[in-house]
Amino acid sequence: MVRKISLLLLVSLVTALPLSAQGYFEVSQGEMKAAVLPLAGAKTAQDFYAYDPTQSRSANELAETGNLVLFLYREPTTQNLYLFFILNKAETGAGGNVRLTLRDFPPGAGWVVQDDVGNFLRIFLPELDDDYILVDGEYQILWTWGAGSTDGGVFGPLGDEFRITIVPGAFTGISEIVFKSGDVNAPTRLELNITEPIVIQGMRNQPPVAKLVLTPAAPRARQQVAFDASGSYDPDGEIVEYRWDFNGDGVVDLVSTEPVVRYAYLSGGSYTVRLTLVDNTGMETSYTMPLFVSHLSVTATRSISTTTALPGSTFRVQVRIHTDQDLAGAGLDEDPPVGWEITPINNGGAVFNRAAMQWVFLETIKAGSERVIIYDVTVPRVELLASIRLPQQFCITGTFQAKVPEFEIEVLGESCFLVNDCLSILEAVAHLVPATMPGEEDRIDLRLSEMITMDQLARATELWRTDRPVVKACGERISLHTLKLIAAYAHSCTAIDQPLPTMPEPNLRAQRWIITPIPCEGVVIGFYDSAGNVVGNTFTVKVEITTDRDVYGVGLDEDLPIGWRVTPIQNDGFVYKPGLDQWAFPGALKAGQTKTIIYQVEVPPTVTVETTPPDPCKVISTETIVGRADSGHPCLEVDVTGQSWVELTDCLNVIVAISRWDVVRDTIDLSLSDKITFPQVQRAIAFWLEGTKVPRTCSPGIVDYETLKMIIALWLTGTPICEALPGRAPGICDY
Repeated sequence: MVRKISLLLLVSLVTALPLSAQGYFEVSQGEMKAAVLPLAGAKTAQDFYAYDPTQSRSANELAETGNLVLFLYREPTTQNLYLFFILNKAETGAGGNVRLTLRDFPPGAGWVVQDDVGNFLRIFLPELDDDYILVDGEYQILWTWGAGSTDGGVFGPLGDEFRITIVPGAFTGISEIVFKSGDVNAPTRLELNITEPIVIQGMRNQPPVAKLVLTPAAPRARQQVAFDASGSYDPDGEIVEYRWDFNGDGVVDLVSTEPVVRYAYLSGGSYTVRLTLVDNTGMETSYTMPLFVSHLSVTATRSISTTTALPGSTFRVQVRIHTDQDLAGAGLDEDPPVGWEITPINNGGAVFNRAAMQWVFLETIKAGSERVIIYDVTVPRVELLASIRLPQQFCITGTFQAKVPEFEIEVLGESCFLVNDCLSILEAVAHLVPATMPGEEDRIDLRLSEMITMDQLARATELWRTDRPVVKACGERISLHTLKLIAAYAHSCTAIDQPLPTMPEPNLRAQRWIITPIPCEGVVIGFYDSAGNVVGNTFTVKVEITTDRDVYGVGLDEDLPIGWRVTPIQNDGFVYKPGLDQWAFPGALKAGQTKTIIYQVEVPPTVTVETTPPDPCKVISTETIVGRADSGHPCLEVDVTGQSWVELTDCLNVIVAISRWDVVRDTIDLSLSDKITFPQVQRAIAFWLEGTKVPRTCSPGIVDYETLKMIIALWLTGTPICEALPGRAPGICDY
């Protein structure tokens, strides 16, 4: 009776490998690898093949209809080893042909039986002839047979150490390849496919035998699993190394010299465990085992209220336990730094043992419920930490266990924190308790969460505006960049130890307009009114900021020449910081929303006007305003576009001077309008007739023929002096 071996069971080496005093043999194809035994008969290889040239067929009983049968055969007297190929069963089989390649065979081996080659039938049926072509050290073989015939051959001798590769080609009339092994009278069958290469290998040394036991056999996620390979052995040596691939991804996760290791799967699912054993000669055996890990139904997650603690301060720890199944005999074991003071706040219905830092639940924790344990941790005072160089990291570790069902899992979440003399700005603001009474100072409470509140944001904005340090931050002050970040964390409701949420990049825009006091002239220096007050040296700036997507924490930073004084007129929700000419919006700028900032700039009356190269019209110098608008989240910075420069001058254009001429006092008054009046025309005619220079005008500063005509035209048409006359555009030096 022929016994069939399941291909699934032969994906890895069977645990009870066949042994032979004359070596070890295996067959592999793809991921499949199986140990085999040569067949031992009482005949020579040629006689065992039983080829009848007159019938063009083999009478070997191991042949199978429609299959290619392979096996190793050892001769009784010579003990030589041969590889048999028998295609089809003569009595019932139909015709067909097979093309394959034989590679990597040992030196000296050859064909001792070649079915059909030299057969006298080839004279009458040449199409049934076979080919055995040796090219570049490999055989290209073509077997062709008719109905009621067989084909094949015998290859050898092989020796006890060899490696042969059979590469299938075109197959007709053959449905599968079968490798036979063991007892010649009742061999086992190993079924192979007709597409992948087949490797047949013989070795003197025998590989290790793998046995693996898992405890528990049906583990859950995050549960410690014991992988026990202590039942493995090497028949002719010893195992020196165990290589563990716990998830079957082909990457060795652990190398050990001991047969028992432990591992926990972070998540449930189906895995393939691969164990590779290495013996003292370097021979390897790989064993695979499918494993299903149940998804975790119990979680214990720790959160710590701060990432940095101060000596002598107190912070809060919370452990949240959730279960989807009933738990009996459950307990929490926490391990904080030794000697630190622990104060329980909420035991979640458990009994607390202060000395051991353990909680035990006396009742069943029902499926679908949640228990929360809260305790405060007080850091030793600075004098007790004198032997420790700060900053120093400390950690809290812990486990949650139950007896029914029995398991032990690690408490996940936050575990480590820093002890330092100072807090970062973000950490200090998140734990800031603003002063509420006059004379009080801000204080820090590390038990607060790491979410920044609106009150804390408002206090941070005030500290930024007044340039005051943040308490417990070692004198550090809040910069505009940090304030925008604080606003982003506050408005996005994100804890400061977490990354800000991902947001699409907005199209943030900022545009500037400059309104100067003297049209066409800009800013004038050295002019005073009748009371002796400086006039003409101030101008107004308007900046509009808008976005097509929501942004958090918008800022504007304007860079003006040194000494120019800024006075905010309209902030539209922004907060202005004097001295740095910065504006911060501690809110969320919504998509499509526009914010307008208006401020006045005063140019010092003593500033010196630096004359540009000779200008045919006037003497000026140009000063530039550079600005940037940016957001805290998404992090983005853009230049302010629009108008960016102002002209400074200490003299006026003639037409501007006439439009500002106070005919009563016969002097210039910069507060007058842009339209020329009839009395001003009369005074311009007088300047023209007299040929004298108009006071406070740029050289040459006289009313000539063309200028007078322009003044009259502006008066008659009621056109402001900086606008073009009806029907024409002014040239650069028209007036």
